[in-house]
Amino acid sequence: MKFDKYKAFPYPVLRPGSDDYKDGEFQATVEFAIEGNNIKACIGYALSATEITDEIAKGNAAYVCMISCRDTYFQQVISTAKRKMEVDFDSGALRGEVRVNPYVVVKKDISEFTSPDINAEFGSGPFNFVEGDILAQDEAQIFYFDRDLFRPITSVFDLVKKDDLMDGIWTVGFEENHIQIEVSPKMKESIDAARNDQKKRIVLLNSIYFAAVMQAVQKLKDPEESYDGKKWAEVIRRQAHNKGLSLDSHDAYYITEILMQQPIMLLNAYVFKGAIQ
Repeated sequence: MKFDKYKAFPYPVLRPGSDDYKDGEFQATVEFAIEGNNIKACIGYALSATEITDEIAKGNAAYVCMISCRDTYFQQVISTAKRKMEVDFDSGALRGEVRVNPYVVVKKDISEFTSPDINAEFGSGPFNFVEGDILAQDEAQIFYFDRDLFRPITSVFDLVKKDDLMDGIWTVGFEENHIQIEVSPKMKESIDAARNDQKKRIVLLNSIYFAAVMQAVQKLKDPEESYDGKKWAEVIRRQAHNKGLSLDSHDAYYITEILMQQPIMLLNAYVFKGAIQ
């Protein structure tokens, strides 16, 4: 079942945008990661309606997550009584757009259900539910799958030598499928050498690469710019989407921090604090 805020149920359902319950929230968080030949999904549920959580504890209801992929015709329903769980998928099962629909579903018939938060329009209760009824529902979450989307964001950059550049000056080009960071021959040699040293690599992340990613994000935020069809633009847009970031409403520096997994924390751990000897 797809989330539809306009759908009317004959019984109260806790869901976003509905006044079936005066108070209470149900929210699912889903994170995906590629591990070898598998894709790992980490699923967490937050449910504040104690009457519903009691039914889950009794075994009468369960958290249910339906994961489906149109491109591969894959669909799996995952049921659990735990607030957090992990599940592995074969890497070939998920490709392109993946939709996640979270629910709380009745497993065994429930009678005499009451909650002070249920809207009076449903009457005073108590309420009866049968197996398969939905007690709570969260909005569908959409993710995009491509191996490039799980690589470091810096994978969309190529460091290239430009003979006519002065040392210390670098430019960024956005017209290719990969973003071109252009540096002088001497500077390229220095940067290539720095990549083999962890501390120096972290400094690179927090300097030239952070600035280049932020400039790329700013380019995508500009309505007058168009980079449709460019691989780097697709990767940044979809990585941002998968992390719940909005190019329209979030600042470029914040998007960059999240996409680069807060590189200043690495700087603090390995450079400022001298964690690596």
